[in-house]
Amino acid sequence: MTTVALLIGRDPPDRYSLNRGYADALYAVGATPVVLVPPVSSAGLPGYVSAALACDALCVTGGGDVDPARYGAMSRSPELMDVDSQRDAAELAAVRAAVSAATPVLGICRGIQLVTVALGGTLHQDVASVGFSGHWEEERQREPVHPVSASPGSLAAAALAGAAVVNSIHHQAVASVGPTLTASAWAPDGLIEAVEAPGVLGVQWHPERLYESDPRHLAPFRWVVGATEGVPA
Repeated sequence: MTTVALLIGRDPPDRYSLNRGYADALYAVGATPVVLVPPVSSAGLPGYVSAALACDALCVTGGGDVDPARYGAMSRSPELMDVDSQRDAAELAAVRAAVSAATPVLGICRGIQLVTVALGGTLHQDVASVGFSGHWEEERQREPVHPVSASPGSLAAAALAGAAVVNSIHHQAVASVGPTLTASAWAPDGLIEAVEAPGVLGVQWHPERLYESDPRHLAPFRWVVGATEGVPA
């Protein structure tokens, strides 16, 4: 059975946390989720990366903002939320190691942002501040709220599985994809909603909160399991 490492955060500060939808979705597609918590110091980093690579695939989950210093930003937005530098360090190392080892990687919400930074891209620190509105719809987190268009034949198109509208709970987003990734889906206002490379897929929406009402949103989880088995997306 395929094992998928779920990389999770610490929020509130005295707890580790994960929306149960990630694990439930992986179970629904026949995979076994393995929850990995970030180490509290750099001493635990090698073990964390080794544990991630022992799994068949990686899923980078939602949470707080990636530290802008990780992508060379010269200033910090006052809108930053819940930055956890130790989590950043652990997940960046795990993603880079997974990509180097050709271990499939799926990033969701913060996950797409972390994967982008790991592979040389940059983020909008606050999308409203740069002219994009209507992307923080937390009260409707289990509802589709805006359309997404994907490049035909892309992993993003496969991840949508024919769905054309997604939920939206983010105030940051991908600004530039860097040298490795390709943008492959967009919101109507042009904001990047998916990035990809061989064996790597990041989506800005939350399929783990949509699949119970629309099973098409299990497609990203099926993709990451299929990728471990050499099944074309």
